[in-house]
Amino acid sequence: MQVKNIALATLLTAVFAGNAFAAQPVSGEGPLFLNEGVATSTLSRDAVRQEAIANPPAAGAYTAVAARAATPSSQFSRAQVRENTREAIAGGFRVKSGEMS
Repeated sequence: MQVKNIALATLLTAVFAGNAFAAQPVSGEGPLFLNEGVATSTLSRDAVRQEAIANPPAAGAYTAVAARAATPSSQFSRAQVRENTREAIAGGFRVKSGEMS
Protein backbone atom coordinates (compact mmCIF):
# COMPACT_ATOMS: atom_id res chain seq x y z
CA MET A 1 0.00 0.00 0.00
CA GLN A 2 2.77 2.43 0.85
CA VAL A 3 4.63 1.75 -2.39
CA LYS A 4 1.46 2.55 -4.30
CA ASN A 5 0.98 5.81 -2.36
CA ILE A 6 4.60 6.84 -2.90
CA ALA A 7 4.32 6.20 -6.64
CA LEU A 8 1.03 8.10 -6.84
CA ALA A 9 2.45 11.04 -4.85
CA THR A 10 5.49 11.19 -7.13
CA LEU A 11 3.31 11.15 -10.23
CA LEU A 12 1.00 13.89 -8.90
CA THR A 13 3.97 16.04 -7.89
CA ALA A 14 5.41 15.80 -11.39
CA VAL A 15 2.05 16.67 -12.97
CA PHE A 16 1.45 19.69 -10.73
CA ALA A 17 5.02 20.94 -11.14
CA GLY A 18 4.68 20.75 -14.92
CA ASN A 19 1.45 22.74 -14.83
CA ALA A 20 3.02 25.44 -12.66
CA PHE A 21 5.81 26.07 -15.14
CA ALA A 22 3.60 25.79 -18.21
CA ALA A 23 1.93 29.14 -17.50
CA GLN A 24 5.20 31.11 -17.68
CA PRO A 25 6.61 32.45 -20.95
CA VAL A 26 9.63 30.76 -22.40
CA SER A 27 12.84 32.78 -22.55
CA GLY A 28 12.63 35.34 -25.34
CA GLU A 29 8.88 35.11 -25.81
CA GLY A 30 7.65 38.03 -23.79
CA PRO A 31 6.92 40.79 -23.41
CA LEU A 32 6.53 41.29 -27.14
CA PHE A 33 5.94 45.08 -27.29
CA LEU A 34 3.61 44.72 -30.26
CA ASN A 35 2.13 48.19 -29.82
CA GLU A 36 5.23 50.01 -31.04
CA GLY A 37 5.03 51.64 -34.42
CA VAL A 38 7.35 50.52 -37.19
CA ALA A 39 8.95 53.19 -39.35
CA THR A 40 11.01 52.59 -42.44
CA SER A 41 13.82 54.90 -43.47
CA THR A 42 13.22 57.13 -46.48
CA LEU A 43 16.92 57.92 -46.95
CA SER A 44 18.93 56.27 -49.65
CA ARG A 45 22.13 54.41 -48.97
CA ASP A 46 24.23 57.21 -50.48
CA ALA A 47 22.54 59.84 -48.29
CA VAL A 48 23.29 57.80 -45.18
CA ARG A 49 26.91 57.32 -46.29
CA GLN A 50 27.35 61.05 -46.92
CA GLU A 51 25.88 61.88 -43.50
CA ALA A 52 28.27 59.42 -41.84
CA ILE A 53 31.23 60.99 -43.63
CA ALA A 54 30.10 64.51 -42.63
CA ASN A 55 29.52 63.55 -38.96
CA PRO A 56 31.95 60.78 -38.01
CA PRO A 57 31.48 59.07 -34.65
CA ALA A 58 33.63 60.25 -31.76
CA ALA A 59 36.70 58.05 -31.67
CA GLY A 60 39.66 57.91 -29.36
CA ALA A 61 37.89 58.72 -26.12
CA TYR A 62 37.77 55.13 -24.87
CA THR A 63 40.36 53.38 -26.98
CA ALA A 64 43.51 51.65 -25.76
CA VAL A 65 45.66 54.28 -27.49
CA ALA A 66 43.99 57.09 -25.54
CA ALA A 67 44.32 55.14 -22.29
CA ARG A 68 48.04 54.61 -22.87
CA ALA A 69 48.55 58.28 -23.68
CA ALA A 70 46.68 59.40 -20.56
CA THR A 71 48.56 57.07 -18.21
CA PRO A 72 51.62 58.83 -16.81
CA SER A 73 54.83 56.85 -16.87
CA SER A 74 56.30 55.95 -13.51
CA GLN A 75 59.48 57.53 -12.25
CA PHE A 76 60.50 54.32 -10.45
CA SER A 77 61.91 51.17 -12.01
CA ARG A 78 60.36 47.78 -11.38
CA ALA A 79 63.19 46.80 -9.05
CA GLN A 80 62.73 49.97 -6.99
CA VAL A 81 59.00 49.35 -6.62
CA ARG A 82 59.58 45.77 -5.48
CA GLU A 83 62.22 46.90 -2.99
CA ASN A 84 59.92 49.61 -1.58
CA THR A 85 57.10 47.08 -1.27
CA ARG A 86 59.32 44.61 0.61
CA GLU A 87 60.45 47.36 2.98
CA ALA A 88 56.84 48.45 3.59
CA ILE A 89 55.75 44.88 4.35
CA ALA A 90 58.69 44.46 6.74
CA GLY A 91 57.59 47.69 8.43
CA GLY A 92 54.06 46.38 9.07
CA PHE A 93 52.17 47.46 5.93
CA ARG A 94 49.58 44.88 4.89
CA VAL A 95 49.04 44.43 1.15
CA LYS A 96 45.33 44.21 0.38
CA SER A 97 44.58 41.06 -1.61
CA GLY A 98 41.83 38.53 -1.97
CA GLU A 99 38.07 38.90 -1.80
CA MET A 100 37.93 41.23 1.19
CA SER A 101 40.37 43.82 -0.19
